[in-house]
Amino acid sequence: MSQPHTLLLKLEGPMQSWGYRSRHDHRDTALEPTRSGVIGLICAAMGIARGEDISRFDAIRMGVCVEREGRPERDYHTALDVIKADGSGTATGVSYRDYLADAAFTVGLQQPDGKGLLEEIACALRSPKWVLFLGRKAFPLAVPPLGPHGSPVPGTLEQHLLQGDSGKRVILEAPDGERTQYDWPLCFGRRQFKPRSTQTHFQSNGGRQ
Repeated sequence: MSQPHTLLLKLEGPMQSWGYRSRHDHRDTALEPTRSGVIGLICAAMGIARGEDISRFDAIRMGVCVEREGRPERDYHTALDVIKADGSGTATGVSYRDYLADAAFTVGLQQPDGKGLLEEIACALRSPKWVLFLGRKAFPLAVPPLGPHGSPVPGTLEQHLLQGDSGKRVILEAPDGERTQYDWPLCFGRRQFKPRSTQTHFQSNGGRQ
């Protein structure tokens, strides 16, 4: 069996939003990129439409190193003449949209054996079919997600994201992780997701917290 390979992405921008439990009047954000957000970015790069099959990405394991913790912010949006749920008339609607300001992340994508899919992803990210953004269309990337020669490299997420003693927070997918959230996409067109478990580490000791 081939050894695992990892592709490293740089996600940095003035504003980012990684929602995973948003409702009609409140668009939330996680404190780091979600799996659904990253797979959505990859789909945009590869030109994969919302209703298309994305099961090929299920073999990929994801991790995130927080290079710079973002500052949580909130925007308030007001809409006039919103029809009431009971149809009795209209009212002014207020919605809340959360985002992270000035955050920077390194996202690792690990293929357990070989690197074929990661090479496809890297090629698409270097020359994306559609516009890439950080969770919302209004939030562009400040830097390209890959360098001009960015390619998959041998090794696991642990080897590439937990190295160093800077104390950076690292979130790795793990079957028995401490945290579970519904951000594993099954179908973007039907907005179907399943739970995903993660474990938090810190580079200073690589241990669980």
